[in-house]
Amino acid sequence: MIRRALTLLQRRFARLRADARGNVLILTALALVPLTFAVGFSIDYTRAMKLRTRMNAAADAAALAAVNVAMMQQSDSAATAAARAMFNAQVSGLPGMIYDTANPANPTVTIVSSGGVNIGRKVTVSYTAQSRNLFGGVLGKATLTINGSVTADATRAPHVDFYLLMDTSPSMLLPSTTTGLNSIRTATGCAFACHTQNPRSDGIYVRNAAGRDIWLDTASGNWCPVNATDSTYIYCTSGTRYRKSNGQYADSYWLTRNFSTLFGGSNITLRIDDEEAAAQQLIPFAINSAAGNRVTYRLQMFTYDWTHPGNTHPVKTITGTMADVNTLSGYDVPNFYGLQDNWYINNCPTSTYCNSDMGSEVHNALVRMNAVMATPGDGSTAAGPQGVLFIITDGMADEVYSGTRWNREWNAQDLADCTTIKNRGIRIAVLYTEYLPESMTGDSWSQANVAPYLANVEPALRSCASARADGTALYYKVTTDESIADALTSLFALTVQTARLTR
Repeated sequence: MIRRALTLLQRRFARLRADARGNVLILTALALVPLTFAVGFSIDYTRAMKLRTRMNAAADAAALAAVNVAMMQQSDSAATAAARAMFNAQVSGLPGMIYDTANPANPTVTIVSSGGVNIGRKVTVSYTAQSRNLFGGVLGKATLTINGSVTADATRAPHVDFYLLMDTSPSMLLPSTTTGLNSIRTATGCAFACHTQNPRSDGIYVRNAAGRDIWLDTASGNWCPVNATDSTYIYCTSGTRYRKSNGQYADSYWLTRNFSTLFGGSNITLRIDDEEAAAQQLIPFAINSAAGNRVTYRLQMFTYDWTHPGNTHPVKTITGTMADVNTLSGYDVPNFYGLQDNWYINNCPTSTYCNSDMGSEVHNALVRMNAVMATPGDGSTAAGPQGVLFIITDGMADEVYSGTRWNREWNAQDLADCTTIKNRGIRIAVLYTEYLPESMTGDSWSQANVAPYLANVEPALRSCASARADGTALYYKVTTDESIADALTSLFALTVQTARLTR
């Protein structure tokens, strides 16, 4: 391009020199000065801008090198060195550049780190260089100064201890699908899968399609349709007889596992079944997330309901001690169906102990969890993990509050417990399994004492949950026919790393 411009000027000058009119030559000679200056400046400026573009690209690469997944596990000084090495390797040998890559201070790298649930790092790479001019003699300036600045920021998932607390109180014994709700209501008149030794005292009769009662023999583990009874025995339609003292009539809890045998179709899945599945599926998801983010995630699982005789709190540890997720599998999660208490009658867990059916002690559960959870670190190392408490619940408390029974949304005492935990630096994530009015069909007590307060449940749970960076609650809601497992992994995924370039 330069040779072509010079050739053009030579030809034009030769024609002018042959012109006999002297004034034209003089004027042309005068015009050549600014013209030559303009052409030279244009060429050198274009070269400088091309060089700046290439150096900006190098700065982009350098900034991202300081915030990639591997480098986010390293110190700020290591990230600074990595950014400088990347930049200098990219710009070394660029034609027309005057820049001292041997200077250990080049380029300028500024790093600002921040804490929080995601450990943050903001990196700014700045440089100043000179572009060598081809027309330095004409312009009176040997170089043009070029500079640039690029910023990259990233967050990385920290090392975290996760505590998963799952509500397994009797109110969670609801079918998780519309089909299941309709099926159990049709069969028993009540939507709850109550687990009780004397279901008939609560008006629950489980019968087969022929209208015969179902008897469960505890001694043998068998069951049968009832043909006749006397004071001592149950006589089955098959001719077998069982002692009444060794069994009970089937309850709706048993029905959920045997519905297909009695009526065809599928058995009925309960919310506790979905909780179990969610806990099982969380483990491989956490393993993959930890591997992708190159951090350590540890997990411990708990359930809560009511304080059993001989215990001081309603929390059960179901997966042993806090453990690296890589050492866990779905097999470590017990069968929730088998964990349920078989109450003696409604209001009485055993024949010698009654608690007015208060089966969801939120306050005592949160107090216990606060005692169990370790003091969190900032998550920058595996030795100082952050703490996150996941709670899966239908949001209904049934406990003593201010000296009286409270069977409504979480109360002020419960929310104060949440605040105590959050003030320790432990974040709370809440998964609400929505309590619906239609689930109370056939339960007059719940319709009178629980249904009027359902609108208060969600605001209370949101208040318990920690706030995210955008101010919204760390909170999800699932309702009938939706997946608890998907919602739980979505909550977990909020710690996934994000990175972007900013100008």
